Amino acid sequence: MKIISHRGASAYAPENTLKAFKLAVEMGSCDFEFDVHQTKDGILVVHHDYDLKPTAGKAVKIADLTYAELKKYNVAAHFKRDKMVQHVPRLEEVLDIIEPAADSLNFEVKNDRNVYPGIEEKLLAFLKSKPGLFERAVVSSFDHGTLKRFRELSPRLKLAYLGHGLSTVLLLPAIKKAKAVGAVGFHMALRIAFKLNVKKIKKAGFRVFIYTVNTKKDALRMKEIGVDGIFTNHPDILGKWTLKG
Repeated sequence: MKIISHRGASAYAPENTLKAFKLAVEMGSCDFEFDVHQTKDGILVVHHDYDLKPTAGKAVKIADLTYAELKKYNVAAHFKRDKMVQHVPRLEEVLDIIEPAADSLNFEVKNDRNVYPGIEEKLLAFLKSKPGLFERAVVSSFDHGTLKRFRELSPRLKLAYLGHGLSTVLLLPAIKKAKAVGAVGFHMALRIAFKLNVKKIKKAGFRVFIYTVNTKKDALRMKEIGVDGIFTNHPDILGKWTLKG
């Protein structure tokens, strides 16, 4: 079972910051997840939300800022345990840190209602710009249109369906949507990660990954029911020695 660092080691450092990714690498992570946005001037950056309210305390949207403007904000302002100033990193800055250690890289593209036109082409070009990166990359998104555009651009790109607001009754329609875009992975919330649901998804041909698993008890339960990986804020959730298991 893969232990995937969720926004870096985000339990111990401000999420999606260079510090969080450096710490994840130091803790032995070899599988990583992070969120991709695009600035007003077309720069790919890593941050979870569309605006900076949760991290910097400012209700400004990434889409409305140039990268130079975005860098003025401290996105570690919310993180009480660490007073060091952190900025929204460029995607290539994050990859410089984690790629040498990475077996897999999950690029979650935030693009609801196509708020970042052209982000698919830009990210695909980025993935092809570094030797071996495309092969290790998985692209996921809550926006089905975004996944469809990625598939149209590249038949070979590994995609993962990201279920939003799923319940057991909505699982079969979601599996159909995942098949429609040729997804290889199915990402599902912990609250519906039951053995029967996991079995249904795996029977349909998908690898199953569960978010967000932050206790050892839940991690061990996921391993027992046969999921392929978990997203966690605690890269050391099962002990450092298990991270490459």
